[in-house]
Amino acid sequence: MVQRVLYISYDGLLDPLGYSQVQPYLKALGKSGIGLWVLSFEKPERLDDGEESTVLRDKLALCGVNWRYLRYHKRPAMAATAWDVTRGILTGLWLIACHRIRIIHARSYIAALVGLVLCILPGTRFLFDMRGFWADERVEGGLWPDGGVVYRMFKRLEKSFLERADAVVVLSRRGADIVEQWLVGCNPRQPVAVIPTCVDLELFKPDDRPQKPRNSNGLRLIYLGSLGTWYLIEEMLAFYAALWSRVPGSGFRVLTPSDPAVLKSAMARIDFPSEAAGNITVDSLPYERVPEALQEADCSIFFIKPSFSKQASCATKFAESLACGLPVVINAGVGDHERQVEEAGVGVVLKQLDHRHYRRGVEEMISLLSDSSLASRCRETAEGGFSLEGAVQAYLKLYRGLISTPPEG
Repeated sequence: MVQRVLYISYDGLLDPLGYSQVQPYLKALGKSGIGLWVLSFEKPERLDDGEESTVLRDKLALCGVNWRYLRYHKRPAMAATAWDVTRGILTGLWLIACHRIRIIHARSYIAALVGLVLCILPGTRFLFDMRGFWADERVEGGLWPDGGVVYRMFKRLEKSFLERADAVVVLSRRGADIVEQWLVGCNPRQPVAVIPTCVDLELFKPDDRPQKPRNSNGLRLIYLGSLGTWYLIEEMLAFYAALWSRVPGSGFRVLTPSDPAVLKSAMARIDFPSEAAGNITVDSLPYERVPEALQEADCSIFFIKPSFSKQASCATKFAESLACGLPVVINAGVGDHERQVEEAGVGVVLKQLDHRHYRRGVEEMISLLSDSSLASRCRETAEGGFSLEGAVQAYLKLYRGLISTPPEG
């Protein structure tokens, strides 16, 4: 039986996150032969010329994906979101009626608001792809007040999503353990599946060209992603300063869509050594060229603020770095990364972020980079636990289970 799925994403497919973490899944799912309809909310500025959306629509169609988008509204915040959700529900009802869709796959919380209403239709099944703990992330990231009205409302909605869902997807085993505790006493019918943030192994892969000898001009450190909120740029700069002190001439490339002024401000706050500052570069690249930048580095770094919500996280840059044969330097307390790095021997985990641990981490990193099997071990780790194909097969298994099990009620 062909599964007919409506995939709802409040993140736009034309957003940077859409390119890296939504589009690849959709294309692979579409090629699997299921009937896939996608409803996304796109930023007006990305729709202005129309060419990008037309090209993407054609690419998705070639993969068997039917794409319908609505314009995203930002302000006033609550009213705009309510308006988007209402339009999403009406559009979803139309798509379900026209195409006899049976599975509603909602990616994260706002999409789940739409899905929660749509799944009241007879015969429909609801997959809550919760990703991380979004409401808690908003509070811990300083975007919402702790215990505020909006936070409490979304925690109640979260409980409804979990109780109503026929299946739940999270990004980490630690996150799944927490969700399973939340579900104690509820109807236990829904599986809680762990599908981590995955990577396109055909795009992200080691460079097969001869590499210059390591340490010939220092080591090449790279950070990939946004600056601020969760990402501890001051601590990463402090680690790089420790590396520079140990291996003068080492470089630090910051590949980010964020304003470079954020980095300069962080450097001023920690009294960053001026001799090392000249070897920091800040730029951005199209998504397709990110593997090139990773291939040119010796080690990838990311420090993320550890918190309750981050137990459920899986950083995109983690799998992308490993897929390119690049080891990682990370801090403890984020998703399953600490265990994954230590078990596979593919990086350095800092238990604390202070100067003593930075110096120790630099020594561990230098020692690790002398291992001739390191790059292949990183790649094997990505292939074994973070492949896009593996994630797609896991989703298809969930879809088959939802169709074979009749809805309750």
